[in-house]
Amino acid sequence: MAKNRKSTSALIDEYETSGKLTTEEAQALRDSPHWVIPFSDIASYLGGSVIFVGLVWIVVALMQDMSQATIDAALFVATGLTAFLSFTLIKKGGKLATLGESIAAVSTMTFAFAIGLLLDIFNVHDDYILLIASAAALVIGIGLSTHTSFIGTIIIVAATQPFMAAVISEFIPDTPVAPLLFAISGSALIWFSLRNIGLRFIARAAGAVSILMAAIAFSTWDSNMWQPLVGFAIVGLLFIFGANRMHLEIVAVGGLGVTIITGILAGQLFDSALAQGVSVIGVGALIVFTSIAVSRRGNAVT
Repeated sequence: MAKNRKSTSALIDEYETSGKLTTEEAQALRDSPHWVIPFSDIASYLGGSVIFVGLVWIVVALMQDMSQATIDAALFVATGLTAFLSFTLIKKGGKLATLGESIAAVSTMTFAFAIGLLLDIFNVHDDYILLIASAAALVIGIGLSTHTSFIGTIIIVAATQPFMAAVISEFIPDTPVAPLLFAISGSALIWFSLRNIGLRFIARAAGAVSILMAAIAFSTWDSNMWQPLVGFAIVGLLFIFGANRMHLEIVAVGGLGVTIITGILAGQLFDSALAQGVSVIGVGALIVFTSIAVSRRGNAVT
């Protein structure tokens, strides 16, 4: 567990008491917002979204009278143009970089569609189309993640689960192991969030939700005891990791998972609704008492 780590407010109080901060400086830090998004950035996000809608509108209009091959060629041309525009704007920096990142999302999506349509023209199986198109987007997202403030992470999050779904559908459909692959992809997103990327909390939250869904699906796949136990272990480790790193979104998702799978285990163990409720309360009490015991040993999470 994170040992003797202090919250921001506690540090401000400590620095104020020791004289490292004046009373006015300390109060200014307490009153300052945790998130500040300039209006120009919001406008850039909106502008990028409007550009995306306009491009889709144009593509849909053109599709009515064009062959698949012509449409695909147009998508590749659009990809090249938007990628060039995005790169130019990001290179300029400042507020234009925000707009450039929004356009990068358009370029990536257009490229994924173009790849998918090209494979469809060659009669490639649907699962392979999704697999290859999402893999292409995933590679682009990884490449952009360390050079952009937000779009690389968003692309990675958006492409990871379709990629994993295609892997499951093509190689291991309808097996109990299938949900666990989403636990793997969720763990990969959380691991990736530890790197120097933008919007880390988005990757962490998406990864945690993916692991939660995997654990619940695996726990309820068959009517036996061992699968819910494995699912409980997964969400328990998720909760512990979140508490250790002090990531609230992971703690919340892990805690929700512990609660849900405790209920699943209680339903497997007891026929009586009363016994099920008592067992769930017992697990909750055990978690609380364990947390208090750890806190008293100086390992409190703040």
